[in-house]
Amino acid sequence: MRGMEGIYEWVRSLVFYLILMTMLLNLLPDKKYEKYLRLFTGMVFILLVFGPFADLTGLKERLAGSFEKLTYQNDVKLLQKELEAAQGERLHRLLQSYQKAVENDLALMAEGSSVECVSTEAILDMEPGSERFGSLKEVRLLVKPEGGTGEPGTDGQKEKRILANREIVRLKKRIGEYYGLEEGKITIHLEGE
Repeated sequence: MRGMEGIYEWVRSLVFYLILMTMLLNLLPDKKYEKYLRLFTGMVFILLVFGPFADLTGLKERLAGSFEKLTYQNDVKLLQKELEAAQGERLHRLLQSYQKAVENDLALMAEGSSVECVSTEAILDMEPGSERFGSLKEVRLLVKPEGGTGEPGTDGQKEKRILANREIVRLKKRIGEYYGLEEGKITIHLEGE
């Protein structure tokens, strides 16, 4: 008896849906939307008609499994994108820290010589796809002779500048050896020149 009630319920829902669909089609204000409504209601009607057969054949479970699989795959893709973004941000912060450490090292190297460091700038390769990503590309320093420049136009000032220029050559060599940079990638300017 339970099987007959299920069939009556199924037929009742089909008849109700057909009446509702007919009523909606007649109430449409503009007939240009009729083909879209027919397409949608037709797909729903097909699902209603084959619903009981889907239960019998296990199609319903397979469809639910496929839907869950697609949902899972979409969630995995979204998670991967979020992880890549977080990793990119973390890598960017790491490179900034490295850049600041190199700038501090450059200032210490300059302070260990007979010149005073005014400013330093380390330029890193920040292109993600680059072969040398994260490596030091170029350094720039601004220095002044130790103890100031002296009186303008005096022999003391000229002597300090000559010593400072000699020290700049040594400093370039030391920086090049330490960081493995070519001399052309190391720029050291003497303040006031």
